[in-house]
Amino acid sequence: MNIFQKIDNFNHNFLGFNPLGAFQNVSVWRKYILILLIISTSSWIVFGWESTWNQPFTYLKNIPALITGQTSLTTVQFEASQYYGLGQHLSSAVIYGVAFLLLSIHLEKLNIKKSMNFMFTTTLSLMSVGIYEIVYNLLYSNLQNQPWTFSFVWKQGLNLSMFTFFIVIGTISIIYLYSINLRPNFNKTTKFLLLGSILTYCLWIFFPLPVTSITIGEWTSTQFFPQTMYAVGPVDGVAMGNPYFIENNLLHLVNVLNKVFMALTVLSFVMVRRKQK
Repeated sequence: MNIFQKIDNFNHNFLGFNPLGAFQNVSVWRKYILILLIISTSSWIVFGWESTWNQPFTYLKNIPALITGQTSLTTVQFEASQYYGLGQHLSSAVIYGVAFLLLSIHLEKLNIKKSMNFMFTTTLSLMSVGIYEIVYNLLYSNLQNQPWTFSFVWKQGLNLSMFTFFIVIGTISIIYLYSINLRPNFNKTTKFLLLGSILTYCLWIFFPLPVTSITIGEWTSTQFFPQTMYAVGPVDGVAMGNPYFIENNLLHLVNVLNKVFMALTVLSFVMVRRKQK
């Protein structure tokens, strides 16, 4: 009996609570992710092309104040608008949410169910995030002359360590799956998506249309790998940056397409197949 079978067969309750129950019921997690996906997509439509999680959260945290009349809807709308383009984009939740669901369903078709499905869907999905963020920070660090974004020192070091950890656990998962006769998928679809990822990176790095240059102190943005949100640091000697938003819908489209291609490339690769005997 492997570790996943032991988790699935664990039925001991503590104070009426099964501590491993969350790992056993992957179908419930898929429902949660689907709900999150619907909320993210709806919010993305409502709040705009470059909207971020900070915008809907602004409304949520102000609900008590709105009910009691301590603030007005106009005030909350203005506060939320200040976060447009600043923070984690809602589009990311949509992209990774779809990838999570597709991978979980694919693994279930291979008879990978319950805790095993939850574990591998989660670790491989996190690996996708880790790969994207490591590549992004490496490019931004070098092409926008912000070396702190790829330095393993406080505070950015925590982010980079987390992304590296995501890649490590995803790699371990691939090795384990290979050991039970499930190989990664590097077919024509994966190769096509990889090519799309490379091309969108090139389009982003050498963006052919005019972009707005900004200067903060002694630093000036470059023409390579332009952004709609620049993180400029370090701040007070700490490896973190202050955000500056420069709206550019076409540039953000390239960013979204690049993330879609990267997420689909990793997804296609980890949609494992039975080894041929």
